[in-house]
Amino acid sequence: MITEIQDYNLKGVNTFRIDVCCRRWIEYSEAVDLVTVADMVAGEKYMCIGEGSNLLFLGDYDGAILHSRILDAEMTSDGSVTYLRAGSGISMDSLIGQCCVNGLWGLENLSGIPGETGASAVQNVGAYGVEAKDVISSVECFDMVKREFVRFDADECDYAYRWSMFKRPELKNRYIVTYVTFRLSAIPAPCLSYGNLAAQCGDISSLTPMVVRNAVMALRESKLPSVEEIGSAGSFFKNPVVDRNVFDDVRRIAGDDTVVPHYDMGDKVKIPAAWLIEQCGFKGRSFGNVGVWHKQPLVIVNLTGKASSDEVLELEEMIVKRIEERFGITLTPEVEHIK
Repeated sequence: MITEIQDYNLKGVNTFRIDVCCRRWIEYSEAVDLVTVADMVAGEKYMCIGEGSNLLFLGDYDGAILHSRILDAEMTSDGSVTYLRAGSGISMDSLIGQCCVNGLWGLENLSGIPGETGASAVQNVGAYGVEAKDVISSVECFDMVKREFVRFDADECDYAYRWSMFKRPELKNRYIVTYVTFRLSAIPAPCLSYGNLAAQCGDISSLTPMVVRNAVMALRESKLPSVEEIGSAGSFFKNPVVDRNVFDDVRRIAGDDTVVPHYDMGDKVKIPAAWLIEQCGFKGRSFGNVGVWHKQPLVIVNLTGKASSDEVLELEEMIVKRIEERFGITLTPEVEHIK
């Protein structure tokens, strides 16, 4: 079934709570509906969103926004592996919760991330040492150009840190995700190496996926604002991955008494953007209707619920400029800016 609404207000469907509208809002409940939807938006500007959790609308969207309500899912087993094929409109966290209830390992570290299943495959969401690509088996899509359904194995999706082929400029909005198949297992395979997740889990000998999920949720809640209470897009910037000589410069600038947190990545080093932002004095500061979250400086928040995109951009630019000036590193937004 297809539902269309003209001049649709998007404040409730973007987690930043930016008060903007789109010219057309089109929802579809079955993959086959996209054949008709493609005709409906032919020659028109359009995009597909999930829960709007990684977006910053820079103003009203003069086009059509497509939203999946494909909500069916099925499981099949192949020996020790369980394949979960999930509709793109399913809440990712709800799906993860069900997997944990069923004792299936693989997705538990991604608990609490706002968004829908389809978007997780596009964004390659990640947290606590796990990325979506680590458990994705395949992604099914509708090709809006060739008007046909296609399937990509995970190794065809060009996955990298917060990246996939679906984000390439030449392919953007061409492939509309309909289903994602995840590769899960009932055999315990916890990933606890990131941060203090292992300590939060307690007795490792009695671990279950639900124990890890609860630990992840507790850590997230201790640092991140609830998008239901305070508007944000989650982590606003990507963690920069730099050459080792750049990392050495950062340590020199920080001083001998300061430990610079980092993660070795071969001949590169990943430095937490949150640490850089805090070192530049932004943590907990407010600027009119916007601010930097006091528990996690990687998050820009809509403090009053009345923030405009211009205010968010001004703060973004301020943070980027200050870190460039002090550390010589240019932060890149993880949040997609929509015009």
